[in-house]
Amino acid sequence: MATTSKNINLRQLDNELGSKGLVANFTDPNNKIILPAENSNITETELQNAIDLHIAIDEEAAKAEAKAALLAQLGITEEQAKLLLS
Repeated sequence: MATTSKNINLRQLDNELGSKGLVANFTDPNNKIILPAENSNITETELQNAIDLHIAIDEEAAKAEAKAALLAQLGITEEQAKLLLS
């Protein structure tokens, strides 16, 4: 088990550890609890090292940025794209 106040993207952190399963409780943003899922062979040292190195990616912001870049490349606005797709 590890606790942290860092921003954590749990899916990303699990991928960084080889997708062996993590569970977490983020109800206290200053003391987020992260631990290996049942039957996971991640050690506490591996978990803590991964958390220390982890830089969370905001997936929603990354998607929004990619969409905005694509719209700019196409030279259309979001409203125009919605109109084309409706």
